[in-house]
Amino acid sequence: MAERDSELVSAINELDDRSFLSLCFGPSVSIRIWLLKNAESFQIRPSLLLTVFLGFTKDPYPYVRKAALDGLAGLGITVVEDGSMIECCYFRAIELLNDVEDCVRSAAVRVVITWGLMLAAHSPERKQHFSDEIFANLCSMTRDMSMEVRSNAFVAIKRLEIVSEDLLLQSMSKRVLSIFKGKKSLVQCYTEQLEMLALDVAGAFVHGVEDEFHQVRKSACDALFNLIILSTKFSGEALSLLMDVLNDDSVSVRLQALETLHHMAISNCLQLQEAHMHMFLSALSDNNGHVRSALRKLLKLAKLPDLGTFQLSFNGLVESLESYPQDESDVLSVLFHMGQNHVNMVASIITDVFEQIDPASEGKLGFDSVKVMAYIVLAISAPVLDTHSLRIPPRIFSYAATLLGRISHALGDIMDQSTIFAYLLQNSKNTGLSDLGFNPEGVPCSLTPGSYVNDILAIASPKTPAMIHEKQHKDDDAIESIKTILSKVQDIWPLIQSGFLHEILRNLRVFKEALEVFTYQIDKYSGALAFTLQYLKIMKLVAKVWNLMSSKHSCRIGEWESLLGKLEKGLKGLRSRFIGFSKEEERHILELMLVTSALRLANGEICCHLTIMRKLSMIASNIEHLLKEECIEPSTFVCEVQRSLSKLGAITPKASCYSLDFRKLLKTFTLNHLEISKKLKHVKAELVIPDNDYEKPLYFVPGLPVGILCQIILHNVSSERKLWFRITMDNTTSQFIFLDFLPLGGGCDEVREFTYTVPFYRTPKASSFIARICIGLECWFESDEVNERRGGPKRDLAYICKEKEVYLSMIHNS
Repeated sequence: MAERDSELVSAINELDDRSFLSLCFGPSVSIRIWLLKNAESFQIRPSLLLTVFLGFTKDPYPYVRKAALDGLAGLGITVVEDGSMIECCYFRAIELLNDVEDCVRSAAVRVVITWGLMLAAHSPERKQHFSDEIFANLCSMTRDMSMEVRSNAFVAIKRLEIVSEDLLLQSMSKRVLSIFKGKKSLVQCYTEQLEMLALDVAGAFVHGVEDEFHQVRKSACDALFNLIILSTKFSGEALSLLMDVLNDDSVSVRLQALETLHHMAISNCLQLQEAHMHMFLSALSDNNGHVRSALRKLLKLAKLPDLGTFQLSFNGLVESLESYPQDESDVLSVLFHMGQNHVNMVASIITDVFEQIDPASEGKLGFDSVKVMAYIVLAISAPVLDTHSLRIPPRIFSYAATLLGRISHALGDIMDQSTIFAYLLQNSKNTGLSDLGFNPEGVPCSLTPGSYVNDILAIASPKTPAMIHEKQHKDDDAIESIKTILSKVQDIWPLIQSGFLHEILRNLRVFKEALEVFTYQIDKYSGALAFTLQYLKIMKLVAKVWNLMSSKHSCRIGEWESLLGKLEKGLKGLRSRFIGFSKEEERHILELMLVTSALRLANGEICCHLTIMRKLSMIASNIEHLLKEECIEPSTFVCEVQRSLSKLGAITPKASCYSLDFRKLLKTFTLNHLEISKKLKHVKAELVIPDNDYEKPLYFVPGLPVGILCQIILHNVSSERKLWFRITMDNTTSQFIFLDFLPLGGGCDEVREFTYTVPFYRTPKASSFIARICIGLECWFESDEVNERRGGPKRDLAYICKEKEVYLSMIHNS
């Protein structure tokens, strides 16, 4: 009433003990409940409150009893000196554990643990006895008919500090153990009542983790958190139980089990055996990234008992990395920590596999494979302790130096990149870095991958401390590195024509890793850096397509189409996601697009020849226009394409397409040197879905639109460009929403920051689902007629941010 009428506030504040008691014992049940719930807001003596709460635990109305018990639980935080009063409140709560109402039993559980712990603290000589008794009583509630009571019982058990080992072991077994049979009393137990309650302890945790409700299973795993350090035998039983939980249907339960295991590792109670490893490592293949991350965090601390379990863990991490390449940095970090914790095992493994991974020894494993990368990181981790450095071949540290970008990104929480590089050089002093190269038969020495290593290592090598702290030097170093690498890219074109794909990919990887050193260090030339990294991906695709075209075996249409699709998408993104191109740079990209269209026609088995020929003609016209503006002559390849198009005419019948030998035409193409513009700017977006994950989904009603709140930062997006949200619910259907960002303000063309609510109309009849959302930019150079979509973008989109997952859950009637 006072909350609705401000004039009554003063009267409530002046409520004295007599008035409070008068209202509590009045005829109105609702007033009584309200007073008990809000009693601590009044100036009532604690001793009187305690008496009132204790008295009303016998009220005939269940919600009054619940309110009284909640009040007692709240008073438990105060210091009560009277031991008889503490005991009275505790045993009253024990009685109410058998109440007929679920809400009362749930509240009684909270009072039992709160006042039970007070009772144990008040009588130190009987602390063990009372703790055992509390544990037994709470375990008896873990099989209650109410899910809330069972869950609260496990939550309460977590607060216990000491419990007898016999009772703990009994809670892990459904059958009564021999330690209880024939005993008149338990060790340190003084009442026959506790001996009877010991039967209720049987299998409490087993029932908890097998409960039908995930809330109870999660609470059961959480309840083990503090108990595992009380007994070695119990921790072993708990470990076996938690291993089964790692296969639970609920993500929250799996995460809680891993959190408890992590606490076991911190407390040195985690004793993994080979029998555990299958279930333990299965979490590395979990579909949920949080689960995989939690297990990797655990592996950083785990002490593995023997070489067999260590090898199983290593193989599990490698398989996980192959399935989830986005986890690379985290996986490499785990391998490094594992190596530091098990140096003898690392030395033994690397000694056995060195010849398989060493290119100089013609190793069986490809040097660019995930497994070799994992072995290298594992190898370089052991000598950090300065005790086994002689047992790791120095050549491995030379190989690791070529992977500096990826390794430094993974180990950023341990040491900075300069320290890592100095460490690798120090340990590779017994071998020359030039040993990394080898000369493929028939390729000039100047083009072999090894000839680039020293150049790239020089680019990535750490500068003096003074230079590291001067931003201008970092920017200058970055742009010089970019220019050097672009000149090296031009040099690998003979390798592409000769079909040395393995060597090409290795070189491109080295270039990429050298540039990634600067990713988080520069701002001035960040556009040029992002462009070069994307350009290296384009060249990787060109090399793969060219190799497939030159293959002696029959061309696989599916692989051919997939690679060409990625190449076309990448080139469109390259042209759309950067601004400030010089005419030379734009012409270079157009020539690569011309090559891509010619490659599509070179296979001879594709459809839509007219469409591709029109595109070929359009690109050639754009190149011709640029050449006239620059007053320079076209390349041989462009001349040949223009000559062929002029013979066939603007619209080419399908039969005429076959008359052209596009493979012969492509042989006239030569990759020219690309001079990067320092003024290049990267068009990108940052998209965040705030306060949304699998535990806090966005609620929706099936068939009705739902608004997705997005926090957006746009970089270098001019007001003339058109942006679209793409929302996908599965891999086949997409919804496009136009993003009109101009009225929102929030900055200039360089940086715009704002929030936007995106409507999603296609909500399905499902209890929950995941939608994926990203932002795309219309390709300004595409024709409106090419990809017209009703109600969507008229041109192809270049996506300028990473795709984000949105978790949605149906609203259920309570």
